[in-house]
Amino acid sequence: MSEAAPSERAPFDALCARLGRDEPAELGYERLRQRLIQFFRLHLPPEAEDLADLALDRLARRLYDGVDVDHPQRYALGVARMILLEARTRLARQSVAEQDPTWTEARDGEETFRREAAVAALDGCLDQLGARARVLILDYYGADGAQRIRARQKLAGELGSSLNALRNRALRLRETLERCVRERLKTVDAIT
Repeated sequence: MSEAAPSERAPFDALCARLGRDEPAELGYERLRQRLIQFFRLHLPPEAEDLADLALDRLARRLYDGVDVDHPQRYALGVARMILLEARTRLARQSVAEQDPTWTEARDGEETFRREAAVAALDGCLDQLGARARVLILDYYGADGAQRIRARQKLAGELGSSLNALRNRALRLRETLERCVRERLKTVDAIT
């Protein structure tokens, strides 16, 4: 193994320091690596070792960045699940690309993953709002151009409120949604 540059070695050192709290760092590292390899062998045997190393790299980076991790083994398995999802998405795209040469893969798999995570977070947050608020916010922001004005006037009439009151209500709902989506995406950011 070649000597890593200091900036590349620092996350690894942070991981070893954290694993060294409970047992000798080398033993903890190898035990965690073997556990991750076993996890990936269940799902993607040919890539098990590479994916385990990727999970350890991401965990090391999080620890180096100052993320407080009480149970590095559990955190590493959470990271491994996200990596498995990314790998399965990549494999599915490759399969589609092999079957259809006109299909082009997205340039950045992580960008696609984040977009899908944002849509899932938005759906979950919309569900949290309740049916009436969900319909209101979707109707309020659903149309474009001149249709938007007519749709908002119609919505205000149905609710028996002024356009200004409707605008304020939609703004409050939008702010609630944005906070909720940001909170849900923090989990995704912590894992990737």
